[in-house]
Amino acid sequence: MEGRGAGRPQSGPTALAEPGRRLVARLVDGLLLLGVLGVLCGITIPIVAPHVGPLFPNTPADNGPNAPPPGIFWIFVVVFGCIVVTQLVSIAYESFATAHYGRTFGKAWLRIRPLRVDGSPVSGWRAVGRSALGVAAGLMSWIGLLDPLWCLWDDRRQCLHDKVADTIVVNDPRG
Repeated sequence: MEGRGAGRPQSGPTALAEPGRRLVARLVDGLLLLGVLGVLCGITIPIVAPHVGPLFPNTPADNGPNAPPPGIFWIFVVVFGCIVVTQLVSIAYESFATAHYGRTFGKAWLRIRPLRVDGSPVSGWRAVGRSALGVAAGLMSWIGLLDPLWCLWDDRRQCLHDKVADTIVVNDPRG
């Protein structure tokens, strides 16, 4: 029976959160972080672009190994750097929000919160580890899909990052 493994009621306050609510909360937080990525790219690309040369130079293909890379290559490097920084901001945001407020903005909006399996709040390094594992799983091809889907068949509705961090996500009546 679902939820029995965590000693939680089947529905209502403190029951295990439904996977759909967890997904929507993750999407809300993702939209916030998409804004961070947009601001970072909006600041760094205009700073870097004038210094990289032509984006698509009109040079012959037999220019040899000493030909400089096209400017678009450096723009891709800048965008990749912005994505890495955004992922680090994501880990910091989720860790801080979980440790100090008990949940992120998306989870607060959906009235869910992560807790330790024993019912105590997630704090400190456990919040950092939970967040970092979620981001790291997202970077690893099939594991990135497996992590959030795992809660669909798990008796405690735990994703893989929840299992490693020994956490569950529950409904929170306080909103």
